[in-house]
Amino acid sequence: MFIPIGTNLDSRRRPVVVPALVALNLVLYFGGLLLARQGRINLDGLYDFGAIRWVGFHWWQPITYQFLHDPRSIMHVLSNMIFLWAFGAVVEGRLGRAGFLALYLVGGAFAGVVQVLLSKGSAVGASGSVSVVAGAFLALHPRGVVHGYWLLPPMRVAISAAWLLGLYAAIDFVNTFTDAFGMTRTGVGTVAHLSGLLFGLVVSTALLATGVLARNDFDLFFLMKQWKRRRELREVAAAVGVGVAGGPVAARVSSTSATEETPNQRTLRSTIAAAHRERDYVLAAQLYVELLGSLPEATLPAEIQLDVANELARSGRDREAARAYGRFIERFRTHHAVDDARLMLAAIQVRRLGDAKAGLETLSAFDRRELAAERAQFIAALRADCGGVRS
Repeated sequence: MFIPIGTNLDSRRRPVVVPALVALNLVLYFGGLLLARQGRINLDGLYDFGAIRWVGFHWWQPITYQFLHDPRSIMHVLSNMIFLWAFGAVVEGRLGRAGFLALYLVGGAFAGVVQVLLSKGSAVGASGSVSVVAGAFLALHPRGVVHGYWLLPPMRVAISAAWLLGLYAAIDFVNTFTDAFGMTRTGVGTVAHLSGLLFGLVVSTALLATGVLARNDFDLFFLMKQWKRRRELREVAAAVGVGVAGGPVAARVSSTSATEETPNQRTLRSTIAAAHRERDYVLAAQLYVELLGSLPEATLPAEIQLDVANELARSGRDREAARAYGRFIERFRTHHAVDDARLMLAAIQVRRLGDAKAGLETLSAFDRRELAAERAQFIAALRADCGGVRS
């Protein structure tokens, strides 16, 4: 079982609707149980009134069912609220409070109606509404990462949001068919999950496509643009012999001297620059590594070199990242970000590559310099990690 606790994205503004919805659902759930135990309300009557159902349908039920949860299972309400909290803040930040609430309620109503139409039964719970939020998250941040915990075995992990939601959708899809053919009886509103996810994805994509919601460098359309541009760049690279779909071939390119570059190497540099202009840092970093295969001292323009080094570090290619940061530091000694590059290089050397001696040598550039408190603390921590090693 996976418990999400948040994503790698900043909501940009303090969420209001999401915590209000979480609080309202929890108050209604636990308050209803308490009042029923005290004999003040009839719990069965409350659910008969508020649940959405095929037989005995009323106009208010597509809304009220979203705030009722199975009284026999606390995990029903808790799991829905955990997922709402994890994905909701970012979506609320993009849609605004009124827009988010409208999407949540209208999408949840749609999911509930589809569920009872196909199952000819009844439903309660916010899972359809939460699925709408998850679908919107996929459209707005398809490359987002979810942070959370696996329970078995217990560990903290970070998972691609697209992969996680795709896995849950696949499970729901299978369960929908096995339930329909009587092979299983999960008792879960899988149709509401799937229709809610699709609703959130389609509506949010439509808002982006029509310009109602401003596009940015994180949404689905930008990702599609990157895919198209990456394919075009790879075709160009393959055509000039500096890269192929099966892997790098730059090692076959030889340099005629220490300073002179071959036409293929110059073309590869141009392709890296084109990828960087499109903010496709993944491809730019991959092609830079290819360039290093034939030109070990290759250095790119300052901003490109730094972005490529950062991408290599982010993706865990530590040795290549260290080389890229090292080339940046050597080539751009007066750049405003050179100290940040030194700190990144030292952190990689000490904490990822286990090369304390090299890390201390990099940190020696900060000796006898007046530093900001936060930077000084980080340097001290890195030096402490080096133990008794001397530079």
